[in-house]
Amino acid sequence: MAYSTVDGISKKIDQRILIQLLDDESRQQDLIDLTDPADPVVERFSQIANEVAEGINDSLRGRYKLPLSQTSTTIQSISDDMVIYNIKKRRMRDSMPESEQKIFNDSTKQLQQIQRGETTLDLEPAAPDTQGISGEIRVNKTASDRYFSDNFWKMF
Repeated sequence: MAYSTVDGISKKIDQRILIQLLDDESRQQDLIDLTDPADPVVERFSQIANEVAEGINDSLRGRYKLPLSQTSTTIQSISDDMVIYNIKKRRMRDSMPESEQKIFNDSTKQLQQIQRGETTLDLEPAAPDTQGISGEIRVNKTASDRYFSDNFWKMF
């Protein structure tokens, strides 16, 4: 389930620009029906929105119960920013404006903070005993940090 809708994105960017970015057939704009799910423009939008939603769900998995019972405004905003970026990237892959890249990077950082538990959402946690960052233990040790490896102990 996508977090972004055509109607929501149309409120953030001009509807004509949205159509221009998604209309690969170069049809007349008055023939494009953004309320029809079978319209090719809407299908392209839905594909992008679903891909973004899947990426967001991948970040939320393990921290919040999926599918989300309600969509927070934070997730909605992150999704909208990422969908707009991906729509524009279809046409301007090599010449993406710096401001668009900054908005996308900020949304990605915000999603990473949610994933790490630095920002919490008022959503149902994945498990009832999940306490967030205060209940977690983080370590940065690896097998190579051991003083006495398995091979060392086998010598005795």
